[in-house]
Amino acid sequence: MKLEELCLFEVDISVPVQQFRVEYTLVEKGGLPFVPEFLLRLLKVSALLPFDIARFFGFTPKEVSSALLPFLQQGELTIADDGRVTLTQKGLRLFSGGDEVPVVKGRKEYRKSFTFDLLTYSFMEQKKYRLDAPRRSVVLSADSVVRAESTQSAERAFQRHLAKIYKSGELCSYSDESDAPELYKVSQVRKDKDSYIRIVESYCLDLGTMNYGFSEQEGLPELEAYISARSQKLAGLLGRSNLDSLLAFADRVGDRHTLDLLDAGELDLTQVAQVSAVASHLGRDAIEPIYGALQLTRNWDRVEKLLSKHAKRLAKETANASKVMTWLAPSAHDLWGKCSRHGQALSAFASAGTFNTNGNERRVFSPRVLIPLSSACDKQAQRRAFIECKEAESILHGFIESNILSGLEIIILTDSFAVLLYHVVQPEQHPVPVPVGFITEDKQMVRRIEAALEDRLAEYTEGNVPRYQGPLSPADAARKR
Repeated sequence: MKLEELCLFEVDISVPVQQFRVEYTLVEKGGLPFVPEFLLRLLKVSALLPFDIARFFGFTPKEVSSALLPFLQQGELTIADDGRVTLTQKGLRLFSGGDEVPVVKGRKEYRKSFTFDLLTYSFMEQKKYRLDAPRRSVVLSADSVVRAESTQSAERAFQRHLAKIYKSGELCSYSDESDAPELYKVSQVRKDKDSYIRIVESYCLDLGTMNYGFSEQEGLPELEAYISARSQKLAGLLGRSNLDSLLAFADRVGDRHTLDLLDAGELDLTQVAQVSAVASHLGRDAIEPIYGALQLTRNWDRVEKLLSKHAKRLAKETANASKVMTWLAPSAHDLWGKCSRHGQALSAFASAGTFNTNGNERRVFSPRVLIPLSSACDKQAQRRAFIECKEAESILHGFIESNILSGLEIIILTDSFAVLLYHVVQPEQHPVPVPVGFITEDKQMVRRIEAALEDRLAEYTEGNVPRYQGPLSPADAARKR
């Protein structure tokens, strides 16, 4: 990512790959042992009688015969009418390109594993990509026909990408670009396993040009096919434009900062660039703007400072019980938590405010992560939450989705602080949500946000079902309807 880029959203893309065991034979160039090499170099200078060769090397007549015989049999040397030993045209070709040292070709068999993606059968270098599980990522899929014919496709891909494989150092024990080996034959291709490679994509705003897009990366699978597959998958997970619900919540809590950002009916990226690192004070509600996903390092560092600050403060108030701290997940799109950083953030949140005093554990926070459900019977969402939020599985709570809360991500500690992010979804402009919002420790603003959240959670939905469903159980999530 460039220094002048402001990362707004990060998403991990899992590309399906297969690893194959390939048995193949290469025709490689190599040097000769000391005596045969200097014998050929001597004869390149001048044809010689066997007697002269014996005198030069200090050999007996029998030893000279043994040294000459292999080259005579291979047609690289011949005996002229005058009895002199001379190089043939074939023998002269051993000194390719005018080299002073003869080079011979030989066949060598190999058995190695290579990885190809299933989108276009691009070669995936081991030093650039490691095989990974697709957990917490957007998973691209491969056609069933492609999988069924993968062995034949892998053999063709191996031959097509031979030069690239050689340059990577995975083909054989050397990778001199000026001396590439020739492929003699492929004996067998056998599929070892299915897996994925993970590509971390950063959606950024270029602060210089005010253009936005995914940050450029080197070494991606064949770009056009990958981008097409990525775009189609993200489009299916993004959801509908949600400005109306975001504006309604901002108006409810008196958030002039966000109302101004969305005033034109779309996110004003110019304002984002101008105030991305500047605190803003709007009336009595002191806020610090925050731009981009909460899990981004620059943003999560600010959250952790808040957690530490208030944990230490509450630890001194020994008479008080632990305070409820809530992390509300958005439901306006299906891209929340689709990055490896998400697990680290969940772990930090779940363990925040825990102190050990004289061997006794004390918690000053009572954390909960609110997971949106389409209904009280939404077992699929519950199972997904226990997989993707494993680090916080003991504090997962469920609530039935609400339109006004759908685009919000909130971390709030009662009477202490609030982090409010609006996940702006505009499919016609951005392929991913663009989170914008603020951090505040202003108690009036914190109470307004908490009241708006708790009022919704206290509602009853259709069929007189409470919106807040309480703690989630792994056993219930695993039970099918």
